[in-house]
Amino acid sequence: MRIKIAITLLAGLLALPVTAQKRKTPARKKAAPVVVEPSREEQLFDDMLEATQQVMFIDSVVVDKQTFLEAYRLSSEAGNVSTYGSFFRNDEQPYSTVYVNQLGNKCWFSKSGQLFTADLLGNQWSEPAPLEGLGRYQRTNYPFMLADGTTLYFAAISDEGLGGLDIYVSRYDSDTGKYLLAENVGLPFNSSANDYMYAVDEMNGIGYFATDRRQPEGKVCIYTFIPNQKRIVYRTEELDADAIRSRARIDRIADTWGDGQLRAETLDRLNNAGRRPKEERSKKSDFKFVVNDDIVYDELTDFQDATNSKRAARLKEMRKSFDELGGNLEKMRRYYATKANIAERSTLQAEILGCEQEYYQLEKDIRQLEKDIRSAEIKTIH
Repeated sequence: MRIKIAITLLAGLLALPVTAQKRKTPARKKAAPVVVEPSREEQLFDDMLEATQQVMFIDSVVVDKQTFLEAYRLSSEAGNVSTYGSFFRNDEQPYSTVYVNQLGNKCWFSKSGQLFTADLLGNQWSEPAPLEGLGRYQRTNYPFMLADGTTLYFAAISDEGLGGLDIYVSRYDSDTGKYLLAENVGLPFNSSANDYMYAVDEMNGIGYFATDRRQPEGKVCIYTFIPNQKRIVYRTEELDADAIRSRARIDRIADTWGDGQLRAETLDRLNNAGRRPKEERSKKSDFKFVVNDDIVYDELTDFQDATNSKRAARLKEMRKSFDELGGNLEKMRRYYATKANIAERSTLQAEILGCEQEYYQLEKDIRQLEKDIRSAEIKTIH
């Protein structure tokens, strides 16, 4: 009897489901997704994205960093950019550049990470004066002044920049004798790499800037672009966010060409201007006027426009006054710094300030008159 009961119990146990005999394993919790915070540069890039400028980049070339200025084909109207060493004939600042205006009587340059300017008085450059009002930067370099004598571009390293050197723009305020607080030019000209040496040839309607983004050590890419008269930004109803981001990084310059006609015309004009030799002038003259990259006048009678001879004569006198005023200003500055007593300094300070305001206003007037003469002359000869 006992044997039958045991067999019955054993059969019952064997009939139970297998699952009933296993211990339940608790379900594993899913790992929380890893959130990667954007870097400061990435966040700043995103903040600037909606203000990305529409710019047509007509060409690009990769060159050696040490000789990158050779890729800048500026007309004489745009002034001249050179290395600090070749201009001042020393090796004190191997990575600094010097910009000299069209008249050849004023230069801007970087020394010890700060921007300075100097005037040509006679055959000598004046004592360098630091540019004031631009803002606070760790280092500044690569200045370029537009033909208006007021708008200054330069590159700087700043805690508020995208990373490396960024391009900035400022304007000279003749009322205060200082520059306005500079602004970052934004995308697509700046990136987390080094972006610098922004220069515009207004005569040929061409701009240049250098960058080492996506470049190997020792190389830089020189982008050639068509400057805009006004700032135009991309609209989200025309391009999606990914396309705007691509333009901001300059992934493909061909994306900016449109139908290609304007690019072709600009390249043709630039290439032809580069091939045409300038007229050789054997005679000496105290007057020189650059009409365009191919025509230079050295006599008042050279002008074709009926009103330009008289205007050029006035320009000649204004230039003479400008040089004389600059010489007097430099003398007062030197006397103030080396010989003036306390009583004299009080008087000289007001005189120097007034002279500086007159000097910069005269320079502005000269620029405007040159522009008016040039515009009228080009219309007449063409």
